[in-house]
Amino acid sequence: MSTENVDLFQLLETRRVEAQEHYNTLHSRIGSLRDELYEEVASSHKEIMKEIKEMKEESKIHHEKMDARLSELEKWKWFVIGIATTTGFVIAQLPMFKDLF
Repeated sequence: MSTENVDLFQLLETRRVEAQEHYNTLHSRIGSLRDELYEEVASSHKEIMKEIKEMKEESKIHHEKMDARLSELEKWKWFVIGIATTTGFVIAQLPMFKDLF
């Protein structure tokens, strides 16, 4: 082998080692980016789930308040209907109104 061939083989080996180092560096960077991305997604997921739970609790409280208000309105409605029915019955029984109807 001539010195030219030896130099060429050494150059090829040097380039191969450099390429392998670049490959390893790139692989480690991709791995670390993947790990960071996974942590970011997991953190975001936890935060979103926390917000959903808070919204669920707020919705539950709001629903309970609306249910209480609706119950009060229904009680008043039936109270007014009862008073109106009783008043109508009493008025219908009075002698002066029997001649009108």
